[in-house]
Amino acid sequence: MLLKKEVAEIFENEAYHQFATSSRDGKPNICNIGGKFIRDDGEIVMVDNFMKKTIANLQENSEIAILIRREKESYQIKGTARYLTTGEEYDQAYKWMKAKGDKYPAKGAIIITIHSVYNSMTGKNAGEGLQ
Repeated sequence: MLLKKEVAEIFENEAYHQFATSSRDGKPNICNIGGKFIRDDGEIVMVDNFMKKTIANLQENSEIAILIRREKESYQIKGTARYLTTGEEYDQAYKWMKAKGDKYPAKGAIIITIHSVYNSMTGKNAGEGLQ
């Protein structure tokens, strides 16, 4: 699924977003993500530099949510994630992250297939699906 232009613009241009995962038994985790980009096919790529609980959760449960926002404008993205440490997709993420500096270890790539996007703003359209 391709993100609507206004959602993709916020995702790509705001420095950090919140990334939520859950273990198999429902134990939640949320972290900030900064190393991220959208591929041409619409999938989101996030680079694992320092994640621990997030990766443990992804190994048990691939369902994720991302909250993106700019000032009062916000959206929730839901999808499924794959965690990679080898292969072409990982290599692409690794090179992208290393181009930003050697201080980033780029231990893995999280590839997210988007299933739905929701309005997370207050008001009459709160919680409605966009796509």
